[in-house]
Amino acid sequence: MHKSLIISFLALSLSSCFEEDMMVAPHMQGELEMGIASPGPEYAYQVYYDLNRNMEVASNLVSAWDLSFESNTGGWTIRLNSSKFMYAGNSMDTAFSSHLSQSELEMQFDSSDGHADNTAIGSWYYPDGDSTRSNGYVYLIDRGSDHQFKPVGLMKVKFDITGVDYLVRFANADNTIDTTILIPRDPSVDKIYFSFDDGIMEIVPDPSQWSLLFTKYTTMLVTNEGEDYPYLVMGALLNPNGVTATLDTIHDFLEMELSDTTDLDFIPRADVIGYDWKYYNFDAGLYTIVPELHFVIRDRDGFYYKLRFVDFYNDEHKKGYPTFEYIRL
Repeated sequence: MHKSLIISFLALSLSSCFEEDMMVAPHMQGELEMGIASPGPEYAYQVYYDLNRNMEVASNLVSAWDLSFESNTGGWTIRLNSSKFMYAGNSMDTAFSSHLSQSELEMQFDSSDGHADNTAIGSWYYPDGDSTRSNGYVYLIDRGSDHQFKPVGLMKVKFDITGVDYLVRFANADNTIDTTILIPRDPSVDKIYFSFDDGIMEIVPDPSQWSLLFTKYTTMLVTNEGEDYPYLVMGALLNPNGVTATLDTIHDFLEMELSDTTDLDFIPRADVIGYDWKYYNFDAGLYTIVPELHFVIRDRDGFYYKLRFVDFYNDEHKKGYPTFEYIRL
């Protein structure tokens, strides 16, 4: 999916196996509920939303972190914060002091589908008997822009392994602020979030506490000529820890019942809901909801929800407030 990019700036491992479906005790279908998330007019915040409680459970500035490190599964996937339009290139050089240039590297983005084999950092390690070792290559990372759309700059980074933990060396492109930091695994969290400015960040709620992440993120769009190009969009991503969903094109939203979910194919892909439940109406000068789209979500507790979006504006007519209605089946 990734291609070598000459870029004009325009603006969680899902590949692991899920547990077998759990049996949910018989229950009454829920009432129609309304929910609203608040990334804000500039989409400055990442908002974690729990459908079970119909509430935001946490939020953070999109610029609060740079990298996430797989933690409690034993894997070694490293992801970029795609809400900042971050991308990275592997120099294939182990000399940390080497001069690196974006124009000479194959700069890549993380795929919005969330799969571990579609990340910019990629396989920076290899198995060695019972151990895992780093290739020792130096990456050049463009940190994208902050929540105020200001470019953050470039960083040279080298990833290593000590025991079961991560060792990260980083510096500015001119080799200043050369720093090495240990990032220990934490068995209580699925990912560890890290900022080059502030170190390890405790910002994301426990995976059991949320269903959807409302945020801007980088995805690949396609030109009229069929060429992929990266772009920042605003949408909804699934909790990668057991939450799946599908676009339902078979059933009427209001008439659909729990028994109808057996006809659907639930997909463990982060961007199943995505961003294109809305579009920009140039004639009206605002975002318009696509009325016929609705989704069915299976949460990590085994409950099913049917959901559709009804607005992208709050009561003050400010954009960046996805509003939706949903029913627990």
